[in-house]
Amino acid sequence: MQRKGQRAHVMAVASGKGGVGKTNTSVNLAIALSQEGQRVVLLDADLGLANVEVLLGINSLYNLQHVISGEKTLKEILVQGPGGISVVPGSSGLSQLADLGPQARQRILDGFDEVQDGADFFLIDTMAGIGQNTSGFASAADEMLIVATPEPSSIVDAYAMIKTVVQIRPDIAIQLVVNMALNEAQADAVAAKLRRVVDHYLNRPLDFAGFVPRDPHVANSVMQTSPFLLRYPQAPASQRIVALARHLIRQRSATKDGGGGRKGGTPFLRRFAQTLGLARTG
Repeated sequence: MQRKGQRAHVMAVASGKGGVGKTNTSVNLAIALSQEGQRVVLLDADLGLANVEVLLGINSLYNLQHVISGEKTLKEILVQGPGGISVVPGSSGLSQLADLGPQARQRILDGFDEVQDGADFFLIDTMAGIGQNTSGFASAADEMLIVATPEPSSIVDAYAMIKTVVQIRPDIAIQLVVNMALNEAQADAVAAKLRRVVDHYLNRPLDFAGFVPRDPHVANSVMQTSPFLLRYPQAPASQRIVALARHLIRQRSATKDGGGGRKGGTPFLRRFAQTLGLARTG
């Protein structure tokens, strides 16, 4: 459980390109963390596509646009998803954050503050590719979880994403998940390749958090608009996503401050505001 005086650990799930299973990883990882006793909030930051909602089989009435307009608070638009997670529907409202007036900015920042207080993990499913919103959310988080597949183009684009975020935030923690691997050996080879490149050109470590194997149960669950962890809990992909969640929990527990900011000073909110051009009023 979350320790007293701590806010949620903010993790941005990103990828260098689309089609690597980033959103599926975000959704099922959020559920796996919840099953391990963590309070989890998942922000759908994939502008207007609502892929998180599709994979979860939910349909929200409100989204971040209603918070921007003042009709709802961020906590009021939270949707309860399967597996015990809470979802923040982002929609196209996220693209307007840099153009907000002072009052709307304050509503957004206060909303994130309140939601982060009530969670252990705050996952952000970012857009695929290297755009301003993606790099902004990724660099503002406590750490970035980069999802890549064994495809050469995915590896190259994953490195480009890492490089972009590191240029903005040199001290950010970054972990790698290799998705759709044929086996553990292939995943290890992909991780070794990326770690060598990151170490050589960026002079920093890249932690290998784990892998998710290529598994037909994943595609089946997508067609059924149901997370594979809930639909097929014994599937190889499900077992690996649970292992990934446990790894992240252990890692956070081993960190001195738990990865989150203490009350009265929230690193994510400060970085988020600075990166996307927001400013706290008052």
